[in-house]
Amino acid sequence: MSNPEHLDLTTGVLGTQVPERSPTIKWPDGHITVLPAIYDRSNINLCDEVDIPLIKFMAQCPQSNAGSNRVSHMRHADLYSPNILNTIADSLSLNKCVAISGVPYKYPGKMITENYLDIEFGISPLRPVCIHDAHKRCDDHVNPTIDGNIHSFMKSIFDQTKIQCILDIPLAHISMPDTLTNLDHGLVHGWNQTTHCVPIRSYVHSDNFTTKGWGLLHHAGFLTYPHHDAEGTLTWVRMEAGIKFWVIFTLRGGENNRIGLQDLSVRLADYAKHKSWIHKHCDGEVLTLLPGDMLILPPGVVHGVYTPVPSFAMGGHFYHYSCMHLTELSRYIDAEVGGSATNQAMDHALETLRRMVIMLPYLSPRIVLPRRSLLSLCMMACQGRQYRAAGSNAKSVEDTETAAPCFDIVQIVYQFLGITKRKRAGDMLYTGDQLHPGIVVDRVELLRAFKDNLDL
Repeated sequence: MSNPEHLDLTTGVLGTQVPERSPTIKWPDGHITVLPAIYDRSNINLCDEVDIPLIKFMAQCPQSNAGSNRVSHMRHADLYSPNILNTIADSLSLNKCVAISGVPYKYPGKMITENYLDIEFGISPLRPVCIHDAHKRCDDHVNPTIDGNIHSFMKSIFDQTKIQCILDIPLAHISMPDTLTNLDHGLVHGWNQTTHCVPIRSYVHSDNFTTKGWGLLHHAGFLTYPHHDAEGTLTWVRMEAGIKFWVIFTLRGGENNRIGLQDLSVRLADYAKHKSWIHKHCDGEVLTLLPGDMLILPPGVVHGVYTPVPSFAMGGHFYHYSCMHLTELSRYIDAEVGGSATNQAMDHALETLRRMVIMLPYLSPRIVLPRRSLLSLCMMACQGRQYRAAGSNAKSVEDTETAAPCFDIVQIVYQFLGITKRKRAGDMLYTGDQLHPGIVVDRVELLRAFKDNLDL
């Protein structure tokens, strides 16, 4: 991408998809892009108040590289290395993102079209969708969506008065690359392997399965405000067309206590209000995602995304045993300030987490269980109501057939970990580095504890 013509992303966008007078900006990797522009009747750019200052802050952050302490950079060929799942899991459990370049993707040609989306991904042009509209967000940030379909969205790409995106096109049939599919411990171990001992008898929310794959479709100039993803999931995304500037945020100085990490999520969710604090206390790192680039985010990573050209990406959410301490921290923040800190809401976490607990006595010995992650999983599974995200559906934490067997297993794990009435689980979990998974549990001894207390 050293060719200056390739770095200038305003060509073909200015004057066709966005107003000719739209401002531009240069990113740390040399790319030049448009800035969002929505003009009112007085010719005032509504994006000058929040979006453009935030994008300028993001563009000042350094470009991520192979020496990053926050991102593990890999190539597609690395996915075929022995123990690659453990290598990736180790990075994610330490709160490091994983960026993978050169992953196969479906090239759309010069432009994303309805035909491309339909043929390659089965997305009908008549499919009804919820569209996020930047103009409406300027007027009412609580209700920024309108109804439409794929055809109306694609047609409006060339409407210079509109900047829109679709955040959640369910694509349950797509997945991560074959070599990485077993990273989804919630599905591979929780759902696939527990329905014999605990058959499904209750209503199961469709989010348990539809969030495994989705599409993201954007106009040029859309800014996704900083947030962490809902319900403590890990998130993967792969670019199919276009480009995104993905900025991950951390506390300056590496502070990893619970209060500081909650502050990071809450304040970044409202940049205009907390601008001074953010500039003083936050560091960022820019990842430029091109077609064939894949990114995996640990739970709770605060990120903002700017999309300067029409783009399509695929992705999904999942859970992993080694990252449960990060899932717990993220869901703790959701419960405290969920309305301002997360992206798309989901109603499936508790049932998946309980099935991951139910699988513990039967889990393959090769699966690593860090101590703090194991404790976090058990706490979330047996204290569902305490971890319900603020403003979420109360039915999402109702007990089902998984509750009783889950509680029995949790009590055995608590005893194994030394949890007592005097030494509570929270006392152990809430102290120290909140981003560290803890020492690895002796699986042989844990299995012995299960055999001594359960009929296996």
